[in-house]
Amino acid sequence: MDKPSVGIVFIYALTITLLAFIYRSGPPLVIVALINGLTGFTIGLKKHRFIAVLFLITVWALIINAYFVANTGEPVYVFGSIVVREGMVEAVINISGRLLAIAGAALILVSLYTPLEIIKGLESELKLPKIISFPLAYGLRLLPIMQRDYNEIRYARKQRGYRTIPITPNDIASYLQILVSLAIERAIWTGIAIELRGFHHRKTRYRGLRLKKIDYALITILIIQSTLFLIY
Repeated sequence: MDKPSVGIVFIYALTITLLAFIYRSGPPLVIVALINGLTGFTIGLKKHRFIAVLFLITVWALIINAYFVANTGEPVYVFGSIVVREGMVEAVINISGRLLAIAGAALILVSLYTPLEIIKGLESELKLPKIISFPLAYGLRLLPIMQRDYNEIRYARKQRGYRTIPITPNDIASYLQILVSLAIERAIWTGIAIELRGFHHRKTRYRGLRLKKIDYALITILIIQSTLFLIY
């Protein structure tokens, strides 16, 4: 299958991220979220399940937070003593829509290319400096490692008799604290290692951005999503 240029997909993902914050609510946000969420998770769910897990954990944390912070307005659902109001529903839909759009666009990028292809593409096509392209690609390389860490945390919690699926805020914090601390430690030692190997002296070859038919198709889809505010 002919793939679009790395630079075009990167610009697409970056623009979708901006649109997720520009479209604060309403049909434009929902449409952008559905288009990119369905596309991204369809392409990358098998290869990057960890992103889907993080998305679900984040949405669950959002629901809990919205219940205590934004649960105002008229009642929508009543489950015994739990009353879900309009403010909570609206907050969950809007923020989940932003997260879905961003996660979907990111999955499109990381599923189509390897981290090395992303580094070379961003440097040669968009002429991004290596101090920007390398950290981005390094973050992508961390995803499968973080998935392994996540599985190890689940196994350790299971052995201790704790829940393996994070439900409460304490459960979520117990996962995130370990994952973040491990990622920071790896990043520090990786930075030291690449400097010892002369990272700043590495030369980059620029070849420019060469658009193909699939690139024009992706640009057209992006323009349509960017002009939704004119319709709604």
